[in-house]
Amino acid sequence: MILFAALLTGCVNEVSGVVVDADGNPMAGVTVVIDGSRRVTVETDEDGNWSAPVSGKEVAITAVKDGYEFDTVVLQTEELEPVTITAKPGLTVKPAAGYYEDVVLAALTIAGDYTIYYTVDGSEPTEKSAVYSEPIIIEETTLLKAIAVNNADKTDVKELSAKYDVDLKNILKNGGFELGLDGWEGKGCDISLSEDAYSGSYSVLATNRNDTGCGPQQRLYDSIQPGKTYQVSARVKYVGDSAPDTRFFFITFQDGDSWVTAHNGPGADITKDEWGLIEGTYTPPVEIDRGDTGVFPLTFEDMRVFIETSWTAEQDPNRDLMDFYVDDVTIILLED
Repeated sequence: MILFAALLTGCVNEVSGVVVDADGNPMAGVTVVIDGSRRVTVETDEDGNWSAPVSGKEVAITAVKDGYEFDTVVLQTEELEPVTITAKPGLTVKPAAGYYEDVVLAALTIAGDYTIYYTVDGSEPTEKSAVYSEPIIIEETTLLKAIAVNNADKTDVKELSAKYDVDLKNILKNGGFELGLDGWEGKGCDISLSEDAYSGSYSVLATNRNDTGCGPQQRLYDSIQPGKTYQVSARVKYVGDSAPDTRFFFITFQDGDSWVTAHNGPGADITKDEWGLIEGTYTPPVEIDRGDTGVFPLTFEDMRVFIETSWTAEQDPNRDLMDFYVDDVTIILLED
């Protein structure tokens, strides 16, 4: 079954192939990742076969399966040919390195007869280090390093390094989207889980936006308070063949459903097709002055946070309402 990370646009071709192990045996249930103008993922069938539509001038194709590593194949879409991808034993970790707001259970895997040794203090692991036998509990920012030594050939050693930024102080739930879309909703748009992530395994993709104020949203209720200062940040990437080279994005807060209680937090210029950073501090006001429209107090009972493009009176679908990805959203109370 084909899973689309985003809608494909432009001229569409099809690429196909097979995934095999080192002995040439077909491998079922392998995820194949095709990166063209959009990312597409497919899964191999019981005979190791796969196929997918692609667009753009060039595609990079690789595969993903716990305990294996795969080379990347680059093809021009005008000269597509069947692709054979060969799996080799590889040391992998799940979940992927990245930002987390909860305790991480890091599971190491390698196919074949290997013994895994690891460290969590940044030092280089050796055969005298701890032997891996069960998922490693990570409760703070940690650099995990591991080696897998082939029991039949000690010169065959696989290495891995993964940094986990664990922050248990984040007010947001699931700001890194490693728990899927749990805690998030689309504000005037559709949201879906994407494997095009800044860190970890997933991000969120906002599509079909109604206006500039639309994007991924989380309800904070009463966890944000006036007079307190918060460190706020998010990673954002937008796409679109006709989108501008740069676009300004905001992290915006709103009390309830009415637009009159919406107020911008930090913002930043983001470059198309690149992950950019929005960061800064935010101190909630007690009221919003809308000039002739009136002054509106905040109740702080139904606070929300969402990511949006900056407002314009006339909104062009390509310039203002493009699809965009969000990852690693944080709201952290600064110490008084």
